[in-house]
Amino acid sequence: MSINQEIKQEKFESEHHKMLVNLLFSADWVAHQIKEVLDQFGLTHVQYNVLRILKGAKGEPMTAGAIKEVLLFRSTDLTRLIDRLEKKQLVERQICQENRRKVDISISQTGLALLDRVSPAISIQTNAYYSENLSEREAQTFNSLLDKLRKK
Repeated sequence: MSINQEIKQEKFESEHHKMLVNLLFSADWVAHQIKEVLDQFGLTHVQYNVLRILKGAKGEPMTAGAIKEVLLFRSTDLTRLIDRLEKKQLVERQICQENRRKVDISISQTGLALLDRVSPAISIQTNAYYSENLSEREAQTFNSLLDKLRKK
């Protein structure tokens, strides 16, 4: 369905304005698709992102600053988020031995086990849908356009 039909708006200021509205609407739509899956596991999309970042560190602990550098959702209060993940026993914190002011964060075995269940569910929800609607080449073009849009 076109963005015009989705939001019941026939005219936009310009094609660039329409693109912006379409991008925001579509981003929210995609987030909702992922949220439906994550809700089943008691996770938010930001918590899932942090767990994947920590898993990607391959057993090496990370500081909050290092996590924040690669976090998809930068406005997040990372300290409170890590608190919640620790309370769920999905991450572990340790004071760094070399620098007692630094806190190392790593994913726990429980967190890894949860990701092993969540990731396939996310893939099923998203990959089939997107591959049915966009070819590999279209996805490449879309990625290039999004990268170009963020170019400063």
